[in-house]
Amino acid sequence: MNIPRHWARATADVRDPGGRELELAAWGWSAANRGEAERKARERLDAMIARVRQGAPLPHGYGYGTRALREEIVQELAGPDGAAAGIVTRNGYGALVLNTARTMFVDVDLPEPPGALRRLFGGGAGAEAEVLGRLRQTLHAHSIGSFRVYRTAAGFRVLATDPLFTPGSPEAEGLMIALGADPAFVKLCRAQQSFRARLTPKPWRCERRPPPSQHPREDPGTRQAFATWLADYDAVCRTKATCRFVEAVGGTRVHREAAPLLDLHDRATRAGEPLPLA
Repeated sequence: MNIPRHWARATADVRDPGGRELELAAWGWSAANRGEAERKARERLDAMIARVRQGAPLPHGYGYGTRALREEIVQELAGPDGAAAGIVTRNGYGALVLNTARTMFVDVDLPEPPGALRRLFGGGAGAEAEVLGRLRQTLHAHSIGSFRVYRTAAGFRVLATDPLFTPGSPEAEGLMIALGADPAFVKLCRAQQSFRARLTPKPWRCERRPPPSQHPREDPGTRQAFATWLADYDAVCRTKATCRFVEAVGGTRVHREAAPLLDLHDRATRAGEPLPLA
């Protein structure tokens, strides 16, 4: 799994050919050590400086699905062979995410109805039944495996409990696309060499703001502000579920590597509790 443990930031002020002064910042990352992350940050910053001095435009945005995600590692889970089977991270808006080496998760959103219909009828039970039926049909047609289907606030989540899949493989991506996964999510799983499933609610669905800072939080004041935010977020999360178990498709087999990840997922998402989804 391509989930770096170490992050470093490099900054510089530079003037473009027109005399405009810009403040530049670049992040570097490493699975090995802080020093390597600092070196990569400086290399990326030097490349940005060269572009500015040449009058070339800087890359726009973060490049979702093309670069490592800057997320705090909260927990690691080893598989039966001792290798990492899962890593829990905290994403940019503060939710916990389960990243898995070979246990596949696929989130599929319901289609958004036109504005007038949404105001009159909400999301629509018909659309929900239609998507669930399509998921069942696709799972039966594309695989002989066992899957669990969950309802989420925005649609459905599919968890492959047996067999295991390799992120980025034709088999995994073919099934993800057939199920209706967001292409950006498929690309991210390939780049990160892992599958992803959000474990805790999105803050705004609990009437909360995202955290006041991003990882890594290196000064005491930033860490204290985040700790205060986190205590409030954890408290409100106890009143919500992230998904709700609907049914098993293709049997109930659970691969031994997937078993502890399934247990963690269902406990953390509160998938068996009658709580509002968020």
